[in-house]
Amino acid sequence: MLTEETTVINKEELKEKLSILNMGAYTKKPLSEITKADINKKIETFGWVWSARVQGKMTFIELYSGFKKIKCVGITTEKSLTQWTSVKLFGEIHENKGTDGYEFEFFFEKLVVVGRADTFPINNETSQFTMLEKGHLALRTPERILFLKARSHLLRIIRDFFYQESCIEITPPTLVQTQVEGGSTLFKLKYYDSDAYLTQSSQLYLETVVPVSSKAFCIMPSYRAEKSNTRRHLSEYTHVEAEFADICFDDLASFVERMLIYSSTRFYDELEKDIKEVYPDFERVKVDKAKRMKYSEAIKYLQEKNQVKSDGTPYLDNDDIPDHAERFLCSEFGVVILTHFLVEHKPFYMRKVGNETESMDVLFPDVGEIVGGSMRCEDHDDLIEGFKREEIDPKPYYWYTDMLKYGTFSHGGFGLGFERLLMGLMKYNSVNKACLYPRFTTRCSP
Repeated sequence: MLTEETTVINKEELKEKLSILNMGAYTKKPLSEITKADINKKIETFGWVWSARVQGKMTFIELYSGFKKIKCVGITTEKSLTQWTSVKLFGEIHENKGTDGYEFEFFFEKLVVVGRADTFPINNETSQFTMLEKGHLALRTPERILFLKARSHLLRIIRDFFYQESCIEITPPTLVQTQVEGGSTLFKLKYYDSDAYLTQSSQLYLETVVPVSSKAFCIMPSYRAEKSNTRRHLSEYTHVEAEFADICFDDLASFVERMLIYSSTRFYDELEKDIKEVYPDFERVKVDKAKRMKYSEAIKYLQEKNQVKSDGTPYLDNDDIPDHAERFLCSEFGVVILTHFLVEHKPFYMRKVGNETESMDVLFPDVGEIVGGSMRCEDHDDLIEGFKREEIDPKPYYWYTDMLKYGTFSHGGFGLGFERLLMGLMKYNSVNKACLYPRFTTRCSP
């Protein structure tokens, strides 16, 4: 609780102080925009105290704002500049003659406390539970500051890639009355006088756009009511999805491969310096041409390498490939594109070729599956048969099945779990660290 000594100055007092100071010849400038070009200029800026120490009459402050810290030096009567106290500084930019790495020094002539801060409750010993519970404050730690920057950069990079590939971005609805991946993983809610769901995927809506645009993508939230408490599962996640007209399966897989190489290379080129400031021993994940394996080949490889399922038994020819087996394949080959899964392993909308589907899962080192994709079913009768196989009533999907009555076409697409990709690139041990405020089976706050 704030004591009388640490009470923030009242608004009238602050207003009076600022009005007096603003009479000087100071140029107001955001801290993040101050550079060496401002040397010898009088500047007014605002920020939060990252650290402060007194040496003799001088006070040395690291001031933070907008992903940037600057070195500030001056004389002040303020004795309690705790971390995250917000201040306004008025002073002059000087050349930094020290060896601390800062490009310049801010010699402040006046310091005004805007808001004092209690002792910050997050430190290196803070538990993971507390980091989640106090996520709003954990965001101010170096690791989470880096996360915010990394997530923003990666989103922009992926968008840039799609735009370079002449794709248009759309924003499909997230309140739906259809399913894509299975009814047991739907979040159900009342929608006025009927039932609705939070979307599992925007894929079907993207497919309806493709006859108009040829190429379309979206970056939207998706929801899965899947009671999986693992390091890579979320109940709400950012879903990067794309659909393409007149594409073949090999070209679809190559597009995904190209996207991952472009995104990871540019991500590290832009952020490696920032990453190493927080994680000095960090090394890039190598992302280049992927190893392509059919599902049947992967099963055979697991058998040859004496890999076993969680119950200790060997893999059979029609078994699912679980996450620990996915990570094993990545440890052997790096990025892997598994293809041609059995019909019974994949959803109704995928193109069938005999007892297989033209489908793929992309596996990423230390994560496992990050992308699922396929050629889509373009035959109306086959699609209806798929609905029957999944025991889904096709009537609510009239808007989707209609598409194949008006000029059917070869098309395919994929969905990327954005947080899983960020988890892999940053080498996080949990997908929770790739989220602003993660949502999973036991957490829906803050």
